[in-house]
Amino acid sequence: MRIEELDEMQASALKEIVNIGVGNAVTSLSKMIGKQIRIEVPELKIERIEKVPEIAGGADTVVSGVIMHVDGDINGYIMMLLSQETAEVICCTISGEEHTDIFTEMNQSLIEEVGHILAGSYVSSLSEFLGLNLKISTPMQTYDMLGAIMDHILIEMSRNVESTLLFDTFFTLEGNRMEGILLTLFDPGSMERILNRIAEMV
Repeated sequence: MRIEELDEMQASALKEIVNIGVGNAVTSLSKMIGKQIRIEVPELKIERIEKVPEIAGGADTVVSGVIMHVDGDINGYIMMLLSQETAEVICCTISGEEHTDIFTEMNQSLIEEVGHILAGSYVSSLSEFLGLNLKISTPMQTYDMLGAIMDHILIEMSRNVESTLLFDTFFTLEGNRMEGILLTLFDPGSMERILNRIAEMV
């Protein structure tokens, strides 16, 4: 089965897995920062890899990214992409500062941890619901043009990926609503394994 052949029921099952993971992430993040946070994932998109920069604002758009490698029964990468403004709001809200520099070591670690908790909860949900043995790497924080980040990941994967699962993600923290993207890229064999497991579920 190809990712483009995912039917509505299978897409709903996958989105439900993500929502459960996000629910777990909310609990973990709220404990970490001592503040209430709400995360919504309203839409799942299946996109050709070359369309991702355009959807996310353009290849030249500079973003704060957190990249994690997934291995075990499947192989790929998960990324959380935030605009500089969103990254600054998250850091300011958590630190209580009116203005902040997202490039300080403390804020870089904070953004990494937010991405790691969100992606880790998603991977745990995939592992539990699909019966897969999965591991996630420590997060790597980057600040670069979106096109450059995508090129780097595709080189790491030997360009062995055609499509991506893309989840629009909205954070609401202390009344501030911010948008991000959760992006997953798996090699064709891994994607087929995920889709086959979902097909067995629905």
